[in-house]
Amino acid sequence: ICPSEDEYRAMVLDKTGGLFRLAVLLMQAFSENKTDLIPMVQDLGLFYQVADDYLNLQSTKYHQNKSFCEDLTEGKYSFPIIHSLSNTSSTDSRLANILKQRTTDVTLKQYALEIMHETGTFEYTKQYLFTLKARLLGHIESVGGNPALVHILDAI
Repeated sequence: ICPSEDEYRAMVLDKTGGLFRLAVLLMQAFSENKTDLIPMVQDLGLFYQVADDYLNLQSTKYHQNKSFCEDLTEGKYSFPIIHSLSNTSSTDSRLANILKQRTTDVTLKQYALEIMHETGTFEYTKQYLFTLKARLLGHIESVGGNPALVHILDAI
């Protein structure tokens, strides 16, 4: 069963966001700075994970370092896959069937990418990342700015 985007976000906040929260809280335990950084850290975890999901399916550089569309081979419900599955008709099971196969077949993976393009998934994901990045830049500015962190966001 495909999770909803809200369920995906909750999972990311528990997984990636949880590690980021732990790191910040540990550093704050030994610091005088007790600024509430949790909203920024949660958005950072979500930004990192959605960007990783996007790059897994769209970046040639990513494919050179890892295998081509590894999330499809793993049968992973990543952010773009969830969006695409949620935006196809209930009678269109092409992508779901490919995901269930956990295929290593490059032609089949390319077909899955075509399906995701049909549903506007990659544009949607890019827009979501732009929105998250704007929110993160606002968080960073609200705590006095941090050029190094802004540089990292720009590099992702």
